[in-house]
Amino acid sequence: MNAMWQSDFDTEVYVFQRAKHLQRHCGDQIFLKEDATGVLCALVDGLGSGKEAEKAAKAVVEAIDANSSLKSLADIVARSNEAVAGLRGAAIAIWRTDWAKQKLIYCGIGNIRFFMVGEDDELVYPISSTGFLSGRRQKIRTQEFSYRPGSRFLMHSDGLTLAGIKKYLYASANIENTGHCIESNVAEVPEDDVTFLMGKMKC
Repeated sequence: MNAMWQSDFDTEVYVFQRAKHLQRHCGDQIFLKEDATGVLCALVDGLGSGKEAEKAAKAVVEAIDANSSLKSLADIVARSNEAVAGLRGAAIAIWRTDWAKQKLIYCGIGNIRFFMVGEDDELVYPISSTGFLSGRRQKIRTQEFSYRPGSRFLMHSDGLTLAGIKKYLYASANIENTGHCIESNVAEVPEDDVTFLMGKMKC
């Protein structure tokens, strides 16, 4: 799968996904929801691959959707953690923007990576907590960053190995073309599920 996500509020996101060995089941799942106040975005990576990994990741995404109206990102993650009790578990990176304040709240647990160009044109790379969502009680930490209209971001699962992150975030090419450039680093038949989102904040 590779496509531009359709936004009603001028946010641009190129989404790419390719399952391990081109299997039917993919352990990486995406959540994207936008309204007039901001966008809520998550990438979830079920542990391992195949049907059970997909089941765990989908349970998290469904929990995010059901609780997306909660104001606290930490509360959304806590509900998502509860959703995988008895399942394989999952890594998560999730963030929410506030258009009016030009702020982004981020929470990460596990090995999904997120990069963004901040308000002063610096590279923002929040460090996620170790571990994964498992149903067991755990401390949930959020971080807040400022950005500017048009700031670029990149989020990807651990199936993608990418050198020179800055050249994609500071590229002059449009988001779709930049996404295609990143896509060229992915094997035709990958050894792991690969998902990435390359995007630009609302201008």
